[in-house]
Amino acid sequence: MLSELQIRDFAIIDKLKISFSKGLNVLTGETGTGKSIIINAVNMILGDKASDDLIRTSAKEGIVEALFDIVGNEAPGEKLREKGFDLRESMVMKRVISRGGKSRAFINGNLATLALLGSFGEEFLNIYGQHEHQSLQRHGGHIDILDEFGGLVELRLDYQDRFRRLMQIRKELRELKAHEERISRERELMTFQLGEIESAQLQPREDQSLTEEKGILMNAEKLLGHSQEAEQTLYSGESSVVEKLNGVLEKVRELVRIDPSVSPLVQTLESALYQVEDVALSLRNYGQKVDVNPERLEEIEARLDEINRLKRKYGPTLGDIFAFRKKGEDELRDMATSEDRAGELESEEMKLGEEILSLAKGLSEKRSMIARRLEEEVEKELADLDMGKTRFRVRIEGVDKGGAKEVHGDLRIGEFHLNAKGMDEVEFLISPNIGEALKPLSKIASGGELSRIMLAMKTILAEMGEGQTLVFDEVDAGIGGATAEVVGRKLHTLSRHHQVLCVTHLPQIACFADTHHFVSKEAKGGRTITKVKKLEGDGIADEIARMLGGVRITSRTRAHAREMIENTKGAGKSR
Repeated sequence: MLSELQIRDFAIIDKLKISFSKGLNVLTGETGTGKSIIINAVNMILGDKASDDLIRTSAKEGIVEALFDIVGNEAPGEKLREKGFDLRESMVMKRVISRGGKSRAFINGNLATLALLGSFGEEFLNIYGQHEHQSLQRHGGHIDILDEFGGLVELRLDYQDRFRRLMQIRKELRELKAHEERISRERELMTFQLGEIESAQLQPREDQSLTEEKGILMNAEKLLGHSQEAEQTLYSGESSVVEKLNGVLEKVRELVRIDPSVSPLVQTLESALYQVEDVALSLRNYGQKVDVNPERLEEIEARLDEINRLKRKYGPTLGDIFAFRKKGEDELRDMATSEDRAGELESEEMKLGEEILSLAKGLSEKRSMIARRLEEEVEKELADLDMGKTRFRVRIEGVDKGGAKEVHGDLRIGEFHLNAKGMDEVEFLISPNIGEALKPLSKIASGGELSRIMLAMKTILAEMGEGQTLVFDEVDAGIGGATAEVVGRKLHTLSRHHQVLCVTHLPQIACFADTHHFVSKEAKGGRTITKVKKLEGDGIADEIARMLGGVRITSRTRAHAREMIENTKGAGKSR
């Protein structure tokens, strides 16, 4: 519900604050006082184009601010919360228009895009008249009206849940297929690389041990010669160290027989002799193991060349090569998982496609049936609104026209082309006068006709959907007398389910108001300004009398006004 509207420096409005209530709110006043300007200001909240002409002369910017009570209309509020806006029981939408046509938009004090402001503004508020924000002028919204009338909203929501899921699946499949060739090349390369590493049968620290062995083989003759020479010097050669140590040991033993105090030296010499013999034996064994083997050296060099080649490709160390192999194995598993995922998605796509097509056909069949009933009820309501000669038809066509390609937001299932609302496009057609062909409502209806057609539809749909703020401008164009009273009654009935704002020049409509605002203008300080006053009691009767009698208000017109107001109580209206 629109609780409050504040306008500053907008056209001839200097500063204006209007509080609206539940039920039917009417705005009356002389022509040219600023009623249309107030409606234009509301259009700014819905994202209308801004221009310098809208800003009050000498002002730098114009401001329109609307306070909405969102209790009872939670769906749009929840969408805003999903966008990051902190909403509780109210929402403030603000538009600041600067010179040069630039503007800024705010929601609850946070900067917002103009598109977001308009999108969510229309969730709470609809204007019916000669304005861009006229839902009947956008035939894309006609299907929503038909579905709401036929009670198909829940079925369509069920369809839309599956539709969105199928769109997600197809998007993911397109991405998987787009990468299929790249993945195939990567898989082939990775398989080759892992095969190359696997066939090498590398062992940890193998390069280090082979390098050591290569060093030994390259110096085998030198090692053999040195070990043999050392062994001979120590043990088996002439005048070997062992032989000389034995001679020394004999002499020390003779010393011990003479002087026992040197006996420890015998033990030391014996130990040294044993150690030299052990070293000599070890050198002999080592020399026997030294292999002068050119063939083995060639094998090692070839193996090291292979290892070094793999290092150049996959990493500077064997550890890096092993890490590359592990990563490659993981990637191959991921590729296999991706293929499995594609298979799962294709299976789910087929199942969802069948479900969606079945739901879309069901929706289409139900729409065809309820379209005839909507035509009858709209024509009946229009007859009450002095449009009895108007023919109203609902045209339902398939989304696919001439084999159009699948586009963003749409999809094909077999021969059928579908969008988020099903397989149908719905458009309302009218013929306001006898003998005229049916033509699209959005192209031929005047502002007054659009207002009355929407009034007829909203009357039919009054108890459906969440409460909105409905603004009717020019709803009284071209009518009067009994028809005007019927319009007033219908607006009052509609206001039981929605907040209604109506700009009118007819007392037969104004007398049904729950809240009556009088719009006037006056010259002040050399400037013309618009004023709005909420009328009460006798003030309401005086304004109704003015609308009835013109400039000169008599006691008779005033009595007539009071009688009209009193008669509205029979319609269940309360002041």
